[in-house]
Amino acid sequence: MITFTLSAILIIASISLPFTKSEPYEDKEALLDFIRNIHHSRSLNWDTNFPVCFLWTGVTCNSDNTRVVALRLPGMGLRGSIPSNTLSRLSSLQILSLRSNGISGDFPQDFSNLRNLTSLYLQSNKFTGSLPSDFSVWNSLTVLDLSGNRFNGSIPPSISSLNHLTSLNLSNNSLTGEIPDINIPSLQQINLTNNHLTGILPNSLMRYPSSAFSGNELSSQIAIPPATSAETPIPQPARKPRGKLTEPAILGIVLGGCVVSFAAIALLMICSYSRGKNDGGLPTTKTRLKKKKKKDIGGGDGKSNKLVFFEGCRLAFDLEDLLRASAEVLGKGSYGTTYKAALEDATTTVVVKRLKEVGVGKKEFEGQMEVVGGIKHENVCPLRAYYYSKDEKLMVYDFYDRGSVSVLLHGM
Repeated sequence: MITFTLSAILIIASISLPFTKSEPYEDKEALLDFIRNIHHSRSLNWDTNFPVCFLWTGVTCNSDNTRVVALRLPGMGLRGSIPSNTLSRLSSLQILSLRSNGISGDFPQDFSNLRNLTSLYLQSNKFTGSLPSDFSVWNSLTVLDLSGNRFNGSIPPSISSLNHLTSLNLSNNSLTGEIPDINIPSLQQINLTNNHLTGILPNSLMRYPSSAFSGNELSSQIAIPPATSAETPIPQPARKPRGKLTEPAILGIVLGGCVVSFAAIALLMICSYSRGKNDGGLPTTKTRLKKKKKKDIGGGDGKSNKLVFFEGCRLAFDLEDLLRASAEVLGKGSYGTTYKAALEDATTTVVVKRLKEVGVGKKEFEGQMEVVGGIKHENVCPLRAYYYSKDEKLMVYDFYDRGSVSVLLHGM
């Protein structure tokens, strides 16, 4: 009996040992300290009994699951200041996205410990105070977005030390003073609109569109447009990178990536559901236009439209992330176009489809999505999220590298 018990213990220990080694306990505790000390209105599945690298929403680990390298919590209803000595303990963190929350207070001083950051997204929050004086500690940064906050003071000249920076957005703050000489050859996009900047525009920034500096009191050899709305988008470079979709096109991405062409199955179900409610299948073009026009007059789709994720989904991004994603067309059909969308964090790839000419109301569309999202089968790719607006209906699925019928049949 004793021998059997000892053998059982050894077997259990040998099975659990690999998981023990691969669990980043220090990072896990740092994340728990963070979420326990900041208000959040959206529930997270950050359970101490779950492995952080596999089941925690918004968390991505390195290849051997020993450190957390990305944290993406956009639109999670985070409010209040970031607790000190929490996220700053994630020393291997490369991507941090806390966009579109209600985070307030000063820029966390202990973020200087995050020396491996490559992308920092803190836009659309309520940060106040001055910007960090020394940006050189983040010498690997490629994307810095602090727009839509309440930062004041001047722009630190140390930003010029970010030699790998490709995108800088400080728009819609209360920054003052002159713009430093930001001469970064790799910088493709810059947006300083709607601040209180004064003085002469540096020669190093003359190569960017004048609209990137509108809403300030600058003087230069080029005409600076007057202030526009607080939602001025970051300007696009003169030549758009190949493979990037424009906003109207990327807005439509949705569906697909199913092992057995689940797109056709889902759409057939939607069509059948619509026939039962409309007594005649899909509406004609004229009928559809009339319905759309009536809905426009009636006030549209509500206060805001967001991606709706199904329970258990570990994905954590928003529509803005999709707008910035590089995309590849996977296929076109009678009901829309399917895309492979690689988010700019370089760790998340999804398949999305834009449903065209779907003349249904929001409640009906949501009901249909709930039906499709409830399908559970080993050969069916589950629906992860959907999006509804007056002009766009999107469906989001996981991406499978070898997930097409052609690959299964021909091995290519």
